[in-house]
Amino acid sequence: MSVSASGADVRGMFERIAWRYDRANRLLSAGVDVLWRRRAVRLLLAGLGDSPQILDLGAGTLDGAIEILRQRPAARVCAADFARGMLAVGRRKKGAAQVAAQVADAHALPYRDGVFDGAFSAFCVRNVRDLAGAARELRRVVRPGGRVVILEFFRPGRRRLFWDGLYNARVLPLVGRAVTGDAAAYRYLPASIAGFITRVEFEARLAAAGFAEVSGSDLFPGRVASQVVGR
Repeated sequence: MSVSASGADVRGMFERIAWRYDRANRLLSAGVDVLWRRRAVRLLLAGLGDSPQILDLGAGTLDGAIEILRQRPAARVCAADFARGMLAVGRRKKGAAQVAAQVADAHALPYRDGVFDGAFSAFCVRNVRDLAGAARELRRVVRPGGRVVILEFFRPGRRRLFWDGLYNARVLPLVGRAVTGDAAAYRYLPASIAGFITRVEFEARLAAAGFAEVSGSDLFPGRVASQVVGR
């Protein structure tokens, strides 16, 4: 899934910024992304037992996979991402030794049917080329009765003056360029949000992919990010 639906070379972009990706995230979100991830993982793991098998899709630098193990040390975590450089950064982190990380395409996951008890994905699905196909693959590899939790920046139902008109359009590219040296990557981010679907539309896509129960909620602050749960 190197090229997104918009035609952007997303994999190449993430390879370029991999070594400064985490630093940019912490600055741009003021650290709130850590809290979003912690909350989503807690929701994912509830009721899945002491040693669930979990997929982290679009795992990037392994923050999500490591958080899963922090909350559930006996979990078996597979981390899949299409950008080898992002995984290479993650493998250097404390706690990453227990993560089975591999380069993989969200449209054709290298796992057998129903092998996972649950799946987590943070800020990945907005970048896939075929969203319906990726949702079907996610449904395929998670067992019946399992759970997926997805964090994402969905397109808002209505324009938000501060976040869309000022922060995403002006502040984010400037800070992203200062931290990573790559202005294009941080122009892509707001453009990809504006060109994506709403949370409600995404919930409908998961339902169409075969998830029996789908729910979503917006996250603080200001509905910047949202989480969607599928069962």
